[in-house]
Amino acid sequence: MLILLSSSTHEVHAQSWINTIQDENPTFQSMKTSFYDFWKDKKITKGQGYKQFKRWEWFWESRLLPNGEFPSPTINIDEYQKYYASLSKNKYNKTLSSDNWEFKGPATSPGKYYGLGRLNCIAFHPTNKQIFWVGSPAGGLWKTTDGGSTWATNTDGLPVLGVSDIAIDPTNTNIMYIATGDGDVVLRGGDTKSIGVLKSRDGGSTWSGTGLSHTVAEKKLIRRLLIHPKNPQILLAASSDGIWMTSNGGKTWTNQQPGYFIDVEFHPTDPSIVYASTVYVPYLTSDTVAHIYRSTNTGSSWTSVASLEDVGRIELAVTKSSPNLVQALCSDLSWGLAGIWSSSNSGASFIETFKGTTTTNLLATEYDATGTGGQGWYDLALAINPYNANDVWLGGVNTWKSTDGAQNWGLNSCWSPSINQNPNQIQTIHADKHFFAYHPLDSGVLFECNDGGLYKTTNSGKDWIDLSNGLGISQIYRIGVSQTVEDNVVCGLQDNGSKLIDSNVWAEATGGDGMECIIDYTNENIIYTSVQNGVIIKADFEQGTQEEISNNIPAGQKDSTSPSGAWITPYVIHPTNPNILLAGYKKVYKTTDQGDSWSAISPELTSDNLNLITIAPSDPNTIYASTFDSLYSTSDGGINWQYIPIGIPQAQISRIAVDPANPKKIFITISGYIVGSKVFVSPDGGQNWYNYSGSLPNVPVNCITYLKGSNEGLYIGTDIGVFYTDASMTDWVPYQNGLPNVIVSDLEISYNDNKLWAGTHGRGLWKTDLYTGAVGIETQNINKEIYIFPNPNIGKFSVQVPDNKQYDVAVYNIHGEVVFEQRQIHSSQNAIELNHVKSGVYFVRLTIDNTTISRKIIINK
Repeated sequence: MLILLSSSTHEVHAQSWINTIQDENPTFQSMKTSFYDFWKDKKITKGQGYKQFKRWEWFWESRLLPNGEFPSPTINIDEYQKYYASLSKNKYNKTLSSDNWEFKGPATSPGKYYGLGRLNCIAFHPTNKQIFWVGSPAGGLWKTTDGGSTWATNTDGLPVLGVSDIAIDPTNTNIMYIATGDGDVVLRGGDTKSIGVLKSRDGGSTWSGTGLSHTVAEKKLIRRLLIHPKNPQILLAASSDGIWMTSNGGKTWTNQQPGYFIDVEFHPTDPSIVYASTVYVPYLTSDTVAHIYRSTNTGSSWTSVASLEDVGRIELAVTKSSPNLVQALCSDLSWGLAGIWSSSNSGASFIETFKGTTTTNLLATEYDATGTGGQGWYDLALAINPYNANDVWLGGVNTWKSTDGAQNWGLNSCWSPSINQNPNQIQTIHADKHFFAYHPLDSGVLFECNDGGLYKTTNSGKDWIDLSNGLGISQIYRIGVSQTVEDNVVCGLQDNGSKLIDSNVWAEATGGDGMECIIDYTNENIIYTSVQNGVIIKADFEQGTQEEISNNIPAGQKDSTSPSGAWITPYVIHPTNPNILLAGYKKVYKTTDQGDSWSAISPELTSDNLNLITIAPSDPNTIYASTFDSLYSTSDGGINWQYIPIGIPQAQISRIAVDPANPKKIFITISGYIVGSKVFVSPDGGQNWYNYSGSLPNVPVNCITYLKGSNEGLYIGTDIGVFYTDASMTDWVPYQNGLPNVIVSDLEISYNDNKLWAGTHGRGLWKTDLYTGAVGIETQNINKEIYIFPNPNIGKFSVQVPDNKQYDVAVYNIHGEVVFEQRQIHSSQNAIELNHVKSGVYFVRLTIDNTTISRKIIINK
């Protein structure tokens, strides 16, 4: 059934929370305040941008500078390069003995409602229709040579994996350019930061910077990048601070027109004429309206040809079938549809040709285009058939098509298969459209980039073909691994539900946005997944059942007074009884029957939602829970709780790990950019804390896992990869051979096959062998006979070695500085006093029989 809509006179000019921000340079906190004030008394519905802000908030809340400001776009790159420049060759070689990361997916999807990950753009080879490229906001650049049947990437080594647009030299396809970062999010930062435009001269094998680079905390974004069709030395970039132009292949760039530009298009037959459009957001621009600009000298100078009031963002489209036609899709200030403006004289003037109203809001979620608001700041796409100017495509949450030049519209695809959301059962394609493009060499073939991946139609939208299989671009929040079956992992994905890999075969577990997930360690058929803000789902694949068990929490998720959790609501499974789970909201809730019933085991610990819960493996009555900046514990199963001061200024707790053999020994990781504050340990349940950061680079640490049965083996995931240490080492070492330079959001160990699994925010799921080190048999024997006691101590301890052997001893602090040294000791037991050192973590290094052995100690004075 085709739904035809034409514009009427019921205008709507609602306000978006973004437009309530008054500060020209708002902080993260002021943006949060504006958002929550706006939504305080409003009903939250899909398609209004609420979810996109909440995930933006989750991402950046743990990645701010100590002063609360956004970091420089290059901070992770700078720290990465600084760290590896200072890393000794021997220390780096330690990582090569065990880690060899392997990509595991997901790289297949059934399509339609489901997907793999968001794509921002597509570009085509000028002479070979089988070759094209796509760019993702956090997963890099991907290329196909067979029309989308298979894909490959070679940007894993880049310091940033966000791609907003792609430009291919039409005369030499070895030369290509990418606009880095995530330019399709009109919020500071996007999913990834932009470092400018990069250039390749060898078809994408290697990349180098151009004259357009962002090296300071400018918070700039680039959405479009165009290359001149006849003179490939000329490129234009639509950036958040203007239209940038180069006439020498990217060596130098000049800002030809200031403003927040979001789109730019060449005239189809006369590239001296160029069109560009802006975004109007009060805190991002000094303008009072959005503009359409025109240039008649290839972008050297610009004139505003349309100043559109009550318009937020403008997307442009042109067609060679009617080369003087320009159409502009405009969102309003609530990011619903303002209307469509058209020009028939090559952009010299524009008139409104379709009006957005409460019944023609094509950017709304509803199948019939009713309602107000939308997500025009995030998803907005427009295309005109190059062979038929009457065929026009419009994308927001859904995809709409017009066959009469944008006068009347029909719903072509709907985001949901639900009978409530899609009563006419229009075909389902993944939600949130970011880019449309007709293939220049394949007549009538249209491509759509959306939050699920890449789709194409060869028959004017009657059918859509999913081309996403093979793209490793999933943005994973959390993972859960099986302890009974090898290669059995569940993943929670941004935008694309929870997915399950079982013996290298991927399947959909549950829909929605995937968050925390767990596989029952005694029965791989029982899986727990979750959706944002506290919806927890139990799936029994053996019984074929699925239930939202969070509905059973007192007051119930379906009840208006139900507890609402954090964006990623924490819940954990009991270490010895898989029927018991704990879930954290403002209170901690417990179930003893896999979610059929729940009871609170804590008072309201905090006015904020809890972000983390951890149960001590050796004593399940000991439980730790935290927000970003507050830590709580109980040692009696929840009867009594205590607040634990951690004494780390501005610390943002990202994860908790407990020694499997000692419920009082806890490790916490710290996000953000506080130099030297990355990992801390407490040997006494939080009474005292010691810095365990060593020489880790100053980037956010997102997760930690403790290897059971090891010599205090610890793995951490950071914004630039994985690191490892144990009690025999004096520092952390990189553990990322073969792993892309990507945010590692979660780590888990499968003990049935001794593998480490990593969920990444942009490059999917990876696995590798556990660290084994290069320890010989003789070293192992000596190691077993060496004792350092007591540990922890007050600065006085003894070293005991076997058979009165001669040895040297040295003690190092966490900065690698020697604080004590003694050579040629003959006594089998030697007392050491360190009266001059402060409390903290130290490393005792013994050299005996040409073998060096290191142990960690904690001094608590």
